[in-house]
Amino acid sequence: MSKKKNKNRIIVNQREIDLLNKYYEIDNENRIVTMPLHYDKASDLINGKIVSKDNYLFDYDELTSINDMIKRVPFMYKININIQIDDYEDYDPDKLLSGFNDAMELNQYNYQRERKNNFLKAGLLLVVGISILFAIAYAKLNGWFGESKAAEVYSEIFDIFGWVFIWECVTVAFLTPSELGVSGNMFKLRVMNVSFYDIENKLLCSEHLGDQAKKWETEKRVELASKWSLLISGIGFLAMGVMGAISTVTSISDLVSIINEIATASDVIALVLVVFLEVLIAALDILGGVAALARYNGRVILRKFSYIFAGLLIIISIIIAVVNFGTAQYMISTLATIIISILYIFGLISNRIVNRTKEENKE
Repeated sequence: MSKKKNKNRIIVNQREIDLLNKYYEIDNENRIVTMPLHYDKASDLINGKIVSKDNYLFDYDELTSINDMIKRVPFMYKININIQIDDYEDYDPDKLLSGFNDAMELNQYNYQRERKNNFLKAGLLLVVGISILFAIAYAKLNGWFGESKAAEVYSEIFDIFGWVFIWECVTVAFLTPSELGVSGNMFKLRVMNVSFYDIENKLLCSEHLGDQAKKWETEKRVELASKWSLLISGIGFLAMGVMGAISTVTSISDLVSIINEIATASDVIALVLVVFLEVLIAALDILGGVAALARYNGRVILRKFSYIFAGLLIIISIIIAVVNFGTAQYMISTLATIIISILYIFGLISNRIVNRTKEENKE
C-alpha cells in the first residue's frame, strides 16, 4: 500500500488522500482539508422545532452528519468547513454562523452534564458492588452461610453479583464513549474555520472555531477539585456507612447473647455503648454520603448538618481509635475516615466559593 511521508515525518495513506482529493480541496503541505458542503435552502440547516425570530439554532442531525465526514479525514489534517447555500430565504448568514456556534457550545454543556451523571452512576454502582463483596466476606468470616455445599454456591453467586456491579461501574465511567464529547472535541481540535457562501461562491461570513471555543465556559480547576472531592467523599461515606451497618449486625448479635447469658452490668453497658457508636457512625456516614453526592449533583441538602457531621465524625473516629489503639482494624478505619472527611470539608468549602464567585460574576 502506498504511503506518503511529509516534512514533519508523519506517514499517511496516499491512496486515502487521493480518494479524498476527488471530493475535497487538500493542501498537503500545510495539511489542511477544505470541506465544501452544499445546501439548497438555509432552512435545511436549522432546527425547525426551536422557533425564534432573531436566532436560528443549527440542527443537531446536521452537526452529527458533518462530524461523521470529519472522522473520514486523517487526524493529522486540519479542516476548513465551507457551507454554500443557494437560497438563504431571508435568513441572516451571520446568525446562521452564530446558530452553528451556539449548537456546538450547548452540546459541550450537555456533555459536561452527561459526564457528571455518569460518574455519579458509576460511584453508586461501586458502592453496591463493594457492599455486596464486603457482606459476603463478613458472612463467611462469621459463618452465616454454614459449611454446606449450598452455602458455597450462594456465596459464589453473590460474589459474582458484586463483581458485576464493579465492572459495570468501570464501563459506565470509562469505557462508554459519549457522542457529544467525541463530537465537541473533534470540532475543537480539528476544525479551523467555518464559512458561509452564497450561490455564486461569494464569502458572506467566516469565523475561526478556535476563537469561538475560547468563549465556552469550561470547568475551572477549583470547580473540578470540588466536584471530585465531593464525589470521592460521598462514595467513601456511603460505602463505609453500608459496611458499618453490616458489621453492626454482629455487635447486636453479641449484645443479645451477653444479655441472655450471665454477664455483669458493666459488660452490657460497654457493649451497648459500642453498638450505639457503631450505629451512629454508620448513620452519619450514610447521611454524609447522601449530602456529598447531592452537592456534587448541584443540589444542596443538609446544609447546616454537613460541616457539623464532618467534624463530629472525625472526633468520634479518633475516640474509637484511642480506645482501641493498636488494633489494626480501627486504626485503618480511622485513617480512612479522616482522609475522606478532609476531602468532604474541602469539597464543601471550595463548592461554596465557586458558587459565590459565579453569583458575583452574574451581577
